[in-house]
Amino acid sequence: MLSKFSAKLCLFLSPLLILIIGYFVFDPFKIVKTYDSYPDNFAKSLNRDRISTQIFINNNPKYHYKSFIFGSSRSSVFYARNWGKHINDATPYHFDASCETISGIASKLKFIESKGNQIENALFVFDRSIFNYEQDTLGSVFVQDYRVSGLSWWKYHLIFINTYFSKGFFIGFYDYAIFNNFRKYMRNFLEFRKINYTPVVNDFIFTSYIEQIKADSINYYNQPNFFYERSKNKNLPSPAIKKYQLKYLQQIKEVLARKKTNFKIVLGPTYDQNYFNKSDYEFLVRYFGKENIYDFSGINEYTNDKTNYYEIYHYKPVVANQIMDKIYATK
Repeated sequence: MLSKFSAKLCLFLSPLLILIIGYFVFDPFKIVKTYDSYPDNFAKSLNRDRISTQIFINNNPKYHYKSFIFGSSRSSVFYARNWGKHINDATPYHFDASCETISGIASKLKFIESKGNQIENALFVFDRSIFNYEQDTLGSVFVQDYRVSGLSWWKYHLIFINTYFSKGFFIGFYDYAIFNNFRKYMRNFLEFRKINYTPVVNDFIFTSYIEQIKADSINYYNQPNFFYERSKNKNLPSPAIKKYQLKYLQQIKEVLARKKTNFKIVLGPTYDQNYFNKSDYEFLVRYFGKENIYDFSGINEYTNDKTNYYEIYHYKPVVANQIMDKIYATK
């Protein structure tokens, strides 16, 4: 009787067992194994923080990176090689993450320091969103790599396994893997825009946007409901920096001081035209000095022109290049 029950239980659980084995064998989130490069069209399922960490670990023994760009995906348009021309470094590293947080930036700096790297130059691309999230509360696309955050290996994978089984993710993953055919239901968890990750310096390039704009910029910028109308009034949002986040600002300050880093903080020109809050700005000045902070938030020449943006979340490299030209201009 017991053996018959055990056989039935094994038969009942076999699909679950097969799916769990599939998680480790096929590695849908590209986190079980190590990779030198990553697919270019899975931004909704791949974790950018993991990619940035892994590419750093892969290449750091050879390149001994000494210059770093930090920020969310909005920092992606500050291409590392373009920045390198301003700081005389051929291989600066782009250590960004999707929906990056101030705690994530602080832990990345400590991680880099623990590897023995010099941190001669740093470029921080901030906006309000940097202070809006805590990574340990976010899902699989945003959680910080456990090797940097200190989260245990099994808790880290548990977050991804939960995503694997939720909302039919594994169905879409295996459907696409087998038939290589995109179906509408997959939009919830698979991203079919082409996004490229450059080797060595780890830039993040919005290839599909670039191709669409090049093919027909007029129709691109006149898509219905694509860009919303901004208020002509000055947008002065409430403070974003919380008291508990001051310790992360202090941690960043201490690493920069120990390494004698040449650094700059850019407050980016977000499409919403929100100004960086005055009290938040004063906190940054207190920790990093007014001479190192460059505020491009609010209503200005960049935010007034919607063609400076790919969509309402990300401005273009041309804007980043102009900003770098300004902040690194010889005084």
